[in-house]
Amino acid sequence: MIYRTLAFIILLAFYLIYFLKMVLLKKRNIVRDKIHQSDSGKVKLSEIIFKTTAIVAPLLQLISIIVGRSYLPIMCKVLGVYFGIIADAVLLLTFLHLKNNKTKHAGIYRYSRNPSYLAFNLLFTAMTIMYCNPVLIAVSFFTLIFFHISILKEEKYYKNTDESFAEYINNTSRYYGFGKFSFKKTICAFYLLLVIWCILYFCTLIFYAGIFLSWIWIWILIGICAFIRFIMLKRDIDGVSKKKIPIIIRCIYYSLYLISLVAFIYVECNVFRAMYANPEPNLEYVIVLGAGLNGSTPSNTLRKRIEEGYTYMSDNPDTLLIASGGQGFKESISEAECIKRELVKMGIDEDRIILEDRSTSTIENLKFSLEIIKDKNARVGIITNSFHEYRAGIIAKDVGFTNAYSVPATTLMPVGIHYMLREFFGVVRLFMELMKN
Repeated sequence: MIYRTLAFIILLAFYLIYFLKMVLLKKRNIVRDKIHQSDSGKVKLSEIIFKTTAIVAPLLQLISIIVGRSYLPIMCKVLGVYFGIIADAVLLLTFLHLKNNKTKHAGIYRYSRNPSYLAFNLLFTAMTIMYCNPVLIAVSFFTLIFFHISILKEEKYYKNTDESFAEYINNTSRYYGFGKFSFKKTICAFYLLLVIWCILYFCTLIFYAGIFLSWIWIWILIGICAFIRFIMLKRDIDGVSKKKIPIIIRCIYYSLYLISLVAFIYVECNVFRAMYANPEPNLEYVIVLGAGLNGSTPSNTLRKRIEEGYTYMSDNPDTLLIASGGQGFKESISEAECIKRELVKMGIDEDRIILEDRSTSTIENLKFSLEIIKDKNARVGIITNSFHEYRAGIIAKDVGFTNAYSVPATTLMPVGIHYMLREFFGVVRLFMELMKN
C-alpha cells in the first residue's frame, strides 16, 4: 500500500508541475505547434499523437496504480520510487528555471538540452518497473520513441532559427551529461548519480530499519566522497582547476583505489556465490544462527532463517538442527529458545532440535555448536541470511569444521543491499583478525 501511495503522490506532483509549466509557456506565447510549422501534414499527425499520448499515458499510469499488481521483486518498486522522485525533481527544476531565467542555456539546461523530456522518460520508467503490465510497457516504449523523434525535430528547427544553438548542442548533452562524450565526463556523471543514490537509499534505510541500523552512516560517507570527487572532476572539466596534483600523489591514489576495487569485487563475488549456493541434502546437522528478537518475537531477519530451517528439516527428515543464540539486550528469552519454539509451532519434532543458548556472536555460534556435535568431520549446514553465508563459512573453517555447507536463507530487500556492502567490511575485518592469529 505504501508504494501505491508513493506512486500516486509522484504522479500527481509530476503532472501538477507539468500543468504549471504549460501555463507559464502559454503566457510567454511559447507553443509546440510553432516549432513544427515547417512540416505540413506530418506535423499535424505528430501533434495529434503527442496530445493523445499526453492524455492516455497519465490515465494508464493512474489505472495501473489503482488496480495494477506487480509481481517483480520489491527492489523494482524501490527503484521505481527513486526514478519517480528524480523525475519530479528534474521537472520542478525545469519549471523554476523557465520561471526565473530568460536564457535557456543556463541552469539545468547546462546539463540537459531536454530536461522536460528527460523527466517524462524517468517517470515512464518509474511507473513501468513499479507496475509492469503489457499495456503500460507498450505505451511507455512507444512514447519514449516518439519523444525522441520529437526531440530530433525540435533540434532541427532550432538549428535553422538560432545560430547559437549549434554551439549549445556541442556543449550540452541531449538528455543528461556534460556535453560531448569523454571518459572523464562519463565518470563525473556517474559520481553525481552515486550521490543521488546515496541520499535516496539512506532515506530508504531509515524508513525500513530506522536510524540506528548498524553502519547506516557508511552511505553518508560514500555520498560525501562521491560529491567531493564530482566537484573535483567538474572543476577540471570546466578548466577551473589550475594546480595539477603531483604525479606521485596521483599514483598512490590510483594504486590504492585499484587495490580497494579489486578487493571489493573479489569479496562481493564470493558473497554472491555463497548467497545462491544450493543446499547440500541429507546433512547430519544444520545450525540456525541467531539474530535479534523483539522481546520473545523473532526479528524479520531471524524469521527468514527459521523458515529456511523448517524447509530444510521438512525435506531432510534425518537431519538434526542446532538452534544457536544466547539472550541479548531487551530479549526476554534466548534466541535459541525462540528458534525452537517457532519450529515446533511449524510442526518440527522438538526431539530433532538441540539448543545452544550461550553464544553472542557468529564465532561463538559455530564454536559452541561444534562442542555439541563433537565431530569436526560431520557434514554440517549453516543457516543464515544469504549475504552472511560467505563470512560464516570462513568462520566455520577457522573454528574447526571441515565439511561445512551453505544453506542460505532469504536476504530481505531493500535493506539487503546495505547488508551486502557492510559484509565487505566484515570480511576484511575477519581476514585481519585471522592474520593476527
